[in-house]
Amino acid sequence: MWKGLQAPCGECSKKTLNRASQKWPLAALLLACAVVAGAPLHSEKESNPDKGPKMMEYTARAKITLGDDRSVKGKSTFQAPETFIFQHNRDGVLYEKTIHAKDVRALHFEKWKPVKVGENKEGDVYRFEVTSFQIELKDGYTLQVNNGIPAFWQSFVLENDNGRVRFFTYWMDLLKKDSGKWFTGMEGPASGERSFCHKDVIRSIEFFVD
Repeated sequence: MWKGLQAPCGECSKKTLNRASQKWPLAALLLACAVVAGAPLHSEKESNPDKGPKMMEYTARAKITLGDDRSVKGKSTFQAPETFIFQHNRDGVLYEKTIHAKDVRALHFEKWKPVKVGENKEGDVYRFEVTSFQIELKDGYTLQVNNGIPAFWQSFVLENDNGRVRFFTYWMDLLKKDSGKWFTGMEGPASGERSFCHKDVIRSIEFFVD
């Protein structure tokens, strides 16, 4: 279903990104995109039943809020396991909890951490990945997850009357050697977590039942 929709740099491995940092145009590396994956309204079909966890295809209406408070609404179709386990903190205690995809009401992304993935003559290439987020369930229960997000929540396609668009939970940036500044113009060090994201990156995603 994703045929014809490709992330500018979002789904490359670190090895691929190292090559890309030398071969791709700078603008292609640094396109910032946003993400989401989320709670389904209903399961439609199974995918890749013999490879890894059984993935299901889901459809849901969604509202995405981006880093600069813009919001986009539409229908999402995505793949995720029927159930998955998260470690989360509650009152200072670390728990493991099994979540059903159909029970997710919203995702709220809170912190990002830069990870160096390549370099070129102009500087070092970083990928800013989610390290902390909240999962809100339909019954109102929330989980605070502080160990990153699963791969199936790193890319999301939204469709509405304007067409289709793929969003990401992370962005790429270049730390310039000559000035020590980021290509995107954002502020912040090349280490440690930050509680703000690029304007085109998803900050939260909500799902609605018809």
